[in-house]
Amino acid sequence: MEENRSYRKNIILLITGRITSKFGVAFYLIVLPLFILKSSGNLAWSGIFFTLSTIPAIIVTPFLGIVVDRFNRKNIIVLCDLIAAILYYILFVTYDLKDIYLGILLTVTIVINIISNIFEIASKVIFTEIVSVKTIEKYNGIKSFGDNAASLVAPVLGTLTFGFYGFKIILVIMIFMYLMSAVQEYFIQYSPRRLNFPSKFQWFKELTEGIHFVKDNKDILILFALVMALNFFVSGSEEIMNPGILIQKYHISEVLFGFTSTSAIIGTFIAGIFIFKNQKVKLQEYMYYFIAINSGLMIAIGGLSIMLYPMKVLYFCLFLSIQFLIGFFTTCVNVPLNSYLQIHTPLQYQGRFFALLTFSSNLLIPLGILYSGFLSSLIGPDVTYIVSNVFIIFFILIILKKRRKK
Repeated sequence: MEENRSYRKNIILLITGRITSKFGVAFYLIVLPLFILKSSGNLAWSGIFFTLSTIPAIIVTPFLGIVVDRFNRKNIIVLCDLIAAILYYILFVTYDLKDIYLGILLTVTIVINIISNIFEIASKVIFTEIVSVKTIEKYNGIKSFGDNAASLVAPVLGTLTFGFYGFKIILVIMIFMYLMSAVQEYFIQYSPRRLNFPSKFQWFKELTEGIHFVKDNKDILILFALVMALNFFVSGSEEIMNPGILIQKYHISEVLFGFTSTSAIIGTFIAGIFIFKNQKVKLQEYMYYFIAINSGLMIAIGGLSIMLYPMKVLYFCLFLSIQFLIGFFTTCVNVPLNSYLQIHTPLQYQGRFFALLTFSSNLLIPLGILYSGFLSSLIGPDVTYIVSNVFIIFFILIILKKRRKK
């Protein structure tokens, strides 16, 4: 019984510490563009700022996995939170240096983005170390619920706080939140497994080993390719297709458009609870079918847009219902997918594997948004929805056919 209590306590500390950090990231990132625009008064500078602050984190991500594989994961996540708190403190004490503050803000944000990436990778790996194989899907459901709750609540609270109290109060809140996250994670009872690595870093050799692991394991490689395909073909949904259909074609107001994301997030919440409570359905067995259902729902969004035009009210109501289902099935895909990858990737490769996954996603998502924007301008966002998801379903059918033969 005591062991059970200790086991649950470790999971709760890790999940709550992670939620606190995720909340902090979302809280800061919603406010940052508002502050930069207010300070510079220049949209071009805002674009340059976010490009420069993002690129270094993307470039170094594959190498962050090597660090995660080599060192104590608990120490890494605690240290990441403490460094983040120090960085926000630096931003707080230098706030009045108006002439150079944007330069300081850019430098610190670059480091924060790198720290956030290494925290994300390390928290995934330690999750597999402290959670048993039998319960990993269940607790991934709760983790997903917490992540989505933070992503929903933080932007609203961040915007309101910035509007009423300004950027300095945001920084104080960030310092407090990251310190609180570090304290929670510090009390995790954790003994890292010993892994054999050479004493000296061999950056490119170790990175190549991680790439070869993916190439040499067909099931992992198929899932890796599937994630990349989803990132490419589906990433433009929220940024391009949804606003293209609802705002540009159906002339739905921007206020009502905001409810579409809320509807999808409610679906993810319910899915998270369902996964946690579920005792019967083995989601990993139905993962590919859930992806096909999700793509079918997106095809329905495009098809109904063509068929129901210009019946604005009816289409919007159906759109909200479909978005709810998309949120539900997306979580029913992401949780078993992550669980499968955590279970079937050996611990000595997990840091490098998740770093490569993050790196590839960070490259393909903007490319997917670019593709969606270009194709939508040629054939319309609703037809783009249909075409992109037909590709996904075709990919799923090929995978299922190979699995049946196997």
